[in-house]
Amino acid sequence: MKKENECEIVQDLLLNYTDGLLNNASKEFVENHLKDCSICKEKLKNIENDEKNITKQEREIDYLKKIRLKSRIKSIIGAIIIIILIFLGYYFSKFFVINSISEKASKAFESENFYVEKISSLAFGEDGVLYDKTWYKDGKFKNISYIETQENGITQTFDTEYGETDKKEQYLINDNEKKATKVLYPFTYKKSDFASIPNPIFLSTQKYYMFFRLGTPFHVKISTDHREIGRKYYVLKLGDSTLWVDIDTGLPIMSFGYSSNTRYYKDTKIPLEKSETICQYIYQFNTVKDDDVALPDLSEYKIENTDFTKDIK
Repeated sequence: MKKENECEIVQDLLLNYTDGLLNNASKEFVENHLKDCSICKEKLKNIENDEKNITKQEREIDYLKKIRLKSRIKSIIGAIIIIILIFLGYYFSKFFVINSISEKASKAFESENFYVEKISSLAFGEDGVLYDKTWYKDGKFKNISYIETQENGITQTFDTEYGETDKKEQYLINDNEKKATKVLYPFTYKKSDFASIPNPIFLSTQKYYMFFRLGTPFHVKISTDHREIGRKYYVLKLGDSTLWVDIDTGLPIMSFGYSSNTRYYKDTKIPLEKSETICQYIYQFNTVKDDDVALPDLSEYKIENTDFTKDIK
């Protein structure tokens, strides 16, 4: 009976013994008993095996948790990479189109001989359209602007401008009144001033042009169409503005809404009428002759002088 009671006490202490929680006296008691008791030794062995199995299972569970965590991280990183690749693909597809348009337009205007015609609608449904025509050849240019009404064909013509890109001196000529004004400007024209391309998307004349080009794909929508003019063209939308661009030349065909006006009720901010400008563009290269840009004979004209450089301090 004494032996059985001692076994029960020892077996109750075995768990704490394996965990190292017994005081020295209890530990010595257990170890002395185990020397002569095969039953308690076997019990101890089973406890130790159970603890080893539990530890192994815990390690396996920890390993599986780590595998799952790594798998989850890989999935998240993979999803992020896919999103980035989709974004980059979308960005660069637009960037390459814009870059191609810009390069083609710039290439076209490497020519020293071109004719540009811009036809614009008038504000608030006024009768007629505004024509701006420019002839350019080897640094010399001629500009003509006039409004032509659609009902009765009446034409309102503005002064014709003649000049050269490297000179501040220009001539404004009124053929009807036989009057010429010799104007001295504080600046000189550049060839790009006569391109009539809706900037800031195209010609690289701006100080921060490359930064703008890199940012353009973020806020310009690009698509293609062919219905209106019978051949394929790009449709670029920037806010409320739309531009049709010739795919082959990179030059604009039509623009809508690049400038707009609003008429209000008297003494209020309530819109009465809104009008947007619609423009058509025509380009011809290597068609301008010397006579087209040559200053005409002014011997029978009354010549006046205007010096705008005096206003510059």
